[in-house]
Amino acid sequence: MRLGAWPERRLSAIRIAIDILGGEAAPTELVHGALDAVADAPPSTQLAFFGDANVVAPLLEGSPHHTVHTPRSLRVDDPLRTTLRGDIPSSMSAAIGAVARGDADAVVSPGSTGGLLALARHLVGVLPNIRRPAIAKTLGGEDGRRFVMLDLGANIGVGAEQLRQFAGMGAAMVRAAGIDEPSTALLNIGAELRKGPATIRAAAHLLRADEQLNYAGFVEPDRMFASDVDVVVTDGFAGNIALKAVEGAARLARHVFEGEFDALPLAASERQALARASAACDPQRSNGASLLGLRKVVVKSHGGADRRGFASAVRHALQAVSGRQVAKVAESL
Repeated sequence: MRLGAWPERRLSAIRIAIDILGGEAAPTELVHGALDAVADAPPSTQLAFFGDANVVAPLLEGSPHHTVHTPRSLRVDDPLRTTLRGDIPSSMSAAIGAVARGDADAVVSPGSTGGLLALARHLVGVLPNIRRPAIAKTLGGEDGRRFVMLDLGANIGVGAEQLRQFAGMGAAMVRAAGIDEPSTALLNIGAELRKGPATIRAAAHLLRADEQLNYAGFVEPDRMFASDVDVVVTDGFAGNIALKAVEGAARLARHVFEGEFDALPLAASERQALARASAACDPQRSNGASLLGLRKVVVKSHGGADRRGFASAVRHALQAVSGRQVAKVAESL
């Protein structure tokens, strides 16, 4: 089916373009994950799946969702220039194109981060005054608290002014989630004012002087999950390393917890407690990162996301659209 096969849009309808190719999980698993995500959404919510229609269409019988036949994924060895010219008809480029044309409100993809960022910048475009988009992700902290961290890999080296802009975008993302006055911290190797490289210290000066930001100082990596800040700002190099270290530690902790199930004669209540602790260490629960600074909602799902993880990424996109994330980022800048 084509996107034009969608029924006439209702005023409250949210439409999400779903790229189901390029990840490690089977496309059918990602389809089921996306459907799980919208099971409790308003009936007007509609999904368009970009992949092999022969595989997807049978899973959508009787639903308001559709498939767009684009059976080729964007490959890591596809030349970037050829991809941007539109000579490679991949599922990713077709899904992003739907958002760029206004046929959908957001796109979710598990494919290449570099390809997604390049295509989104080329087809969707960046907001006025935005120098560079950033990858932002919501993470869970102690006592159920959540915070946004950016940049997580889009920009390897940036200056102090760019970090200030990341802080503004991150704060806007938190406001879109319902927190009116978010606090912001810079990731650093120590909390003291003289710690860290010159760029970080210069960024701290800019954030402290920005009246739109509630600057809370430096935060060390081991204190991110225990602090009360709502936004943690860093460059893409440090952010990507920190995120992958956290994910690796979470997988290790989950492995240890699950090992206890078999190693100890536990009572039912103890097994339930260990199960909850294991679930809290599951990176799939917080899957889905926004590419902030673009004109539309673009969400990157982890390439290794399973059904639950992909559902989390689609829910993230729904929340970004309903919370007017793009508009609030634009307003903040």
